Amino acid sequence: MSLSTEDRNALIRVIQSGVPFQARPFQSIAEDLGSTETAVIEALCELQREKILREISAVLEGSLLGHQSALATGTIPEKRIEAVAEIISAHPTVSHNYLRDHEYNLWFTIAVPPEMPLDRTLELLAKEAGVDGFHALSRTHVFKIGVNFDPDSLKNRTEVTKTSTAQKVEVGPRDALFFRALQIPLPLVERPFEELARGVDASEDELIEFATRHLGGAIRRYVGTLRHRKLGVKENGMVVWRVPDDEVQAAGEQLAQAPEVSHCYARNPVRNFPYTLYSMVHGPSRESCHKIARRLSRQTGLGDYAVLFSEREFKKQRLRYFLPELDRWWSERA
Repeated sequence: MSLSTEDRNALIRVIQSGVPFQARPFQSIAEDLGSTETAVIEALCELQREKILREISAVLEGSLLGHQSALATGTIPEKRIEAVAEIISAHPTVSHNYLRDHEYNLWFTIAVPPEMPLDRTLELLAKEAGVDGFHALSRTHVFKIGVNFDPDSLKNRTEVTKTSTAQKVEVGPRDALFFRALQIPLPLVERPFEELARGVDASEDELIEFATRHLGGAIRRYVGTLRHRKLGVKENGMVVWRVPDDEVQAAGEQLAQAPEVSHCYARNPVRNFPYTLYSMVHGPSRESCHKIARRLSRQTGLGDYAVLFSEREFKKQRLRYFLPELDRWWSERA
């Protein structure tokens, strides 16, 4: 029994919203869809073969794990872009690395534990890359985060992010193993958590209990990630807004209400880049993203903005924490 197009699209919506921490999660999803576990697993395998589904895994909240994260940028000579991007992408906790159409042309996201300070890490990357340096744009507010596209309408279904009251987590060696296991792409089998647990010498029940306990805190979400261009969402623009400090909160809340906005943050400004509010918008074309930005400008009254598009994608993956290879990277350089 294979899924109909309608049920397949319903499955895509479900996995972007959340995959349950249960011994047989795909059976639970199948029951909600009125289908079978086998059909759901086969459909997910097909989505993976079609390169629509990247993976199902945990999205961790680094700030609750004691990590410091930032969006970083720098100005790289055109002839050195390839070489510098390769060095940046080799860092284990660089998750996204793009060439954008701006004077600051290389943009990447990075997260580091406290024993590997962010400023020092960026210095080491700049030294290895042979460039003057990178600017860290750290988040000061989070208004909306996550991508959840409806495969029928191609509209973003991400909800406004609620303020978290979760406490920081003291991570012991075994906790780190469990968090690491939950960042591994979920195997598309009947009992996937049993397979993940086996890799850290734990029982299925132990791993599920740990995951359930941290969901909504250190585990922000446990969801499927898609390649949105494969769905038809071909373009995304990073719309950056210049906003007075005392207006950032209200403007961010207003932007976050727009369905076309998937991510909305406030960040510190840097030299020659005075923008403090960031919003990601998505559409079928660049012109559609520009139209969204113009409409948001009219609605919010924010007139000083820029839209930065990705010219090349050097790296894109879910951010991983507690990686042994990060320890090696640091020890070899610092």
